[in-house]
Amino acid sequence: MRVLVTGAGGFIGHHLSRYLRNMGYWVRGVDIVEPQFSPLSDFDEFLLLDLRDFRNAVEAVQGMERVYALAALNGSIEYTTTVKAPIIRDNHRINVNTAEASVRMGVKRVFYSSSACVYPIELQGESPTPLKEEHAYPANPDSEYGWEKLFSERMYKSYVEDFGLDVRIARFFNVYGPECLIDTLKSKAPMALTKKVIETEDGGEVKIWGDGKQVRSFLYIDDCVEGIQKLMESNITESINLGTEDHLSINNLVDIIAKIEGKDIKKIHQLNKIQGVRNRLCDFSKAEKLLKWERKVLPEEGMRVINSFVRKELSLKSFKNGIDTLVSSLNGRYPVTSENRSGKKPLEKRPAVV
Repeated sequence: MRVLVTGAGGFIGHHLSRYLRNMGYWVRGVDIVEPQFSPLSDFDEFLLLDLRDFRNAVEAVQGMERVYALAALNGSIEYTTTVKAPIIRDNHRINVNTAEASVRMGVKRVFYSSSACVYPIELQGESPTPLKEEHAYPANPDSEYGWEKLFSERMYKSYVEDFGLDVRIARFFNVYGPECLIDTLKSKAPMALTKKVIETEDGGEVKIWGDGKQVRSFLYIDDCVEGIQKLMESNITESINLGTEDHLSINNLVDIIAKIEGKDIKKIHQLNKIQGVRNRLCDFSKAEKLLKWERKVLPEEGMRVINSFVRKELSLKSFKNGIDTLVSSLNGRYPVTSENRSGKKPLEKRPAVV
């Protein structure tokens, strides 16, 4: 089967692409950037296309039997709560183009990656309420990112009703795992906090946004992609939560990381920072019942993998910085110019990939 994964350069996208290819699918990946942590050999084909342009969306889906629509602007809580217009504008363009192109090119089935951010803010306060799929209405998401996700759910469902497009929709709850950015605005809490603890000496201080009592449901990437595929193979057309009963506060998460590191750390709570909703708890009973799916990886297991990955990335970054410093020093002593006997031009530093 020939399938397309959009957003294949991103975290969930490249993990899903690898998973599908290992299952024997012919996989085309599409994104505006190549995967940072996955070789192009993990794909049968990878195209650099901007799906905000409808012509690119048509090119992307041409010849595909199924589409996994994961392409979106996304990132940390700081990113999704402070970036508004670009998220709504670009994500809407990507999704409507993907849906329209899929209908025109005869795609048999589309998976759309929605989010727990669609749920009303009033159900995520001090009194924990496990979020069920039907809780999405009356609608009142806490961010434009959530509003766009909910709107796109409705858009895809309208394509089901009007054009017969076959669609599956999952709402993700805090997916985490290795091969993810660790030090940008797109870093997720498990990655960013692991980096902070690793870089803190035993007995040192770790800064935490808010009071650390914010509670979330965390889902490991391997369990996530398995859930996606179970849903894609099912006849379930309603939106389905993919999350866990592993409801941890940010303080709990930091404690797990510190234990893995074998460090005693002091938490410094920054109450002036963005901390999001108080509780975002998942009720995944529908996925458990209808898909026979449940998480396999416990938070402690998943965070050990994260710890190993982040340590490796930090070591690699330190090594690269050392090489850059050495090269800079050598260039200062022995400048390479067009007047050198070799005739080579001065070394140019390549721009960083963002």
